[in-house]
Amino acid sequence: MSAEPLDAHRARKQAIRNAARIWRAGCDDMDRLTVAAAVEACYSPGGPDRAELARLIRVDRARRAEHRAAA
Repeated sequence: MSAEPLDAHRARKQAIRNAARIWRAGCDDMDRLTVAAAVEACYSPGGPDRAELARLIRVDRARRAEHRAAA
């Protein structure tokens, strides 16, 4: 394997790690909000209504909590 593809591979791995870190930080930030505040932050006219967003946020938080507990 030449140096160029290896460097590209390393750069790609680092970019994936950085993206995952940013994603996780965003999830953690949203989890600090109350469900009502998260609904207002996520609500967009034409999308799911606020009640559906609240349900989806609760389900998402519960699933991620189970995943973290299992890890």
